[in-house]
Amino acid sequence: RIMCMKKGSKLNEVFDRLRAGLDAVESIDGIDFATSDKYGYVTSCPSNLGTGMRASVHIKLPNLTSDGTDRKAKEVASPLGLSVRGTGGEHTPIGADGTVDISPRARLFIKEKEIIQNLYDGISLLLEEEKKAAGE
Repeated sequence: RIMCMKKGSKLNEVFDRLRAGLDAVESIDGIDFATSDKYGYVTSCPSNLGTGMRASVHIKLPNLTSDGTDRKAKEVASPLGLSVRGTGGEHTPIGADGTVDISPRARLFIKEKEIIQNLYDGISLLLEEEKKAAGE
């Protein structure tokens, strides 16, 4: 697993850094990855077949989670195909400060640019709803 993380809100900077790292690893002589023209990268986890990429963002939504649940955040994110969960992964509680992990549910047969675009669109909408919930 190769991870790339960065504080801030510029998804493209994280993706560009990840892409540069992957290009460097793939250029090492003697390292070959299992790939399929039809399915993309073949990984050990079938849910990541294809790009092999999982992207997520930790974001504070204190107003949407003020009731102690992620219900309101899920109402916004779910129609966009995004999952909302605690920062420790699936089945973990949201942070006391309202921090949640947002990631696209789809991983099969989806392109990297679609993953990033879905995440960007979802975060934009969540932040808009967060402002509304704050009464701004």
